[in-house]
Amino acid sequence: MSPSHFLTWLDPITQYMPTWFQQGGSIMWLLLLLSIITNVVILERLFFWFIYSLQKERYIVQECFAALTRQQKTEALLACQALKSPALTMLQEGINLLPLSPKERMTYAQKIQISQMSRGQKLLRSAMFITPILGLSGALLILTQSFDMFSHQTIQDAAVIIPSIAQALIPLTCSVAILLLILVPHQLFRSLLIKQTLHLENIRHQFHHICMQHHLVQTSEEAPSPKEEVVKQENKPVSEQQEMPYHYEFSDETGEVHVAIHEQTEAIKQVPHSAIAKMYNQELALGKTKSYEHTNKLQ
Repeated sequence: MSPSHFLTWLDPITQYMPTWFQQGGSIMWLLLLLSIITNVVILERLFFWFIYSLQKERYIVQECFAALTRQQKTEALLACQALKSPALTMLQEGINLLPLSPKERMTYAQKIQISQMSRGQKLLRSAMFITPILGLSGALLILTQSFDMFSHQTIQDAAVIIPSIAQALIPLTCSVAILLLILVPHQLFRSLLIKQTLHLENIRHQFHHICMQHHLVQTSEEAPSPKEEVVKQENKPVSEQQEMPYHYEFSDETGEVHVAIHEQTEAIKQVPHSAIAKMYNQELALGKTKSYEHTNKLQ
């Protein structure tokens, strides 16, 4: 459908529009459509922030923190589920991940909540740029048509030009009015979004502080490193090491080796005592060699 056919279809509706709307030209329909879309978004966002302001979120957040202080994870989770709000949803994500570190999960949840609260902001921002362009385009279009008409006839009175200039200012004036109606709610929603971003950041830091203070999160210090595990294993008695599931005692008087085997190990029972004695002698000789080398270094 061409633009001329579309405007012809709108002629019956245009007759019921105000005179100034008809004089504004076809660009007025685009401005009207843009104003309707932006008004719907503004009303939806106003309703969202109004409902959010009525929620008693801070009391539930305090209940959740009190339950975490008592190390009652289930009660804290139930408190978060009592109300659906950005802060409680973020806390619920962090509690579900305990005792693992919830730092990354909560940061991601915070970004999702901020994205949901900023819904419609991009559209309003785009409308703020498009509206004055449409108004200026409508004014230039009317002036171009007027000058084209004046070029085919002799102008004897300047009063003939003034109505055309006034007609060209109609879409420009409407675009400025629509821009102001968009700008004020957009700045209001932006300030509320910044405030809620700081609020979520504060709650996230409080949650992390409580978890660290009451040892609800396993830190890297609590989990032994592989090097510490090796040192701890070496410091164990021979009978407790997994690598040697037996212990033996060598008697200097009789020269006998007494071997005690763990109950968990059955295969070691098949090892002859002579082989174990030989292994013990090798270890004893190795120790003497190291002691001799150390003495030479000191000398």
